[in-house]
Amino acid sequence: MRPLFLSTAAGALLFASTACSDSVQVTEKTEAVGPAGKVKTAEAAEQATDEEPKNTAYGMYPESDILDEHVHADDYQMRVVEDNQSIRVIILKDADGHSQYKSVFVKNNGMVKVMSFDQGLVFQGVIGS
Repeated sequence: MRPLFLSTAAGALLFASTACSDSVQVTEKTEAVGPAGKVKTAEAAEQATDEEPKNTAYGMYPESDILDEHVHADDYQMRVVEDNQSIRVIILKDADGHSQYKSVFVKNNGMVKVMSFDQGLVFQGVIGS
């Protein structure tokens, strides 16, 4: 029963993550107090994330082979938008900077889901890490 629950929960997480996209825009300034007591705006936080490397080295992650096989990842710029203990989300952008594909990798069970922003699901499966 527990594996069924975990796989259902993982599937729900993957499904919910497809609703999010890379096209979020900041429409108003939000201020927050940082750890040193300094006020940070949402624009400053957005600029800080833009300082991260936009391209990741090909083959750096277990899901890189799947991306190359199904979407020819060499033709796109890979950007890791989230990478924590449980999941990694990679956005693939074309030469014009438009998001074309999204990859979600669930680390604890090796589940990979690759979605096209235009055509929907491209690949879903489990890979060895």
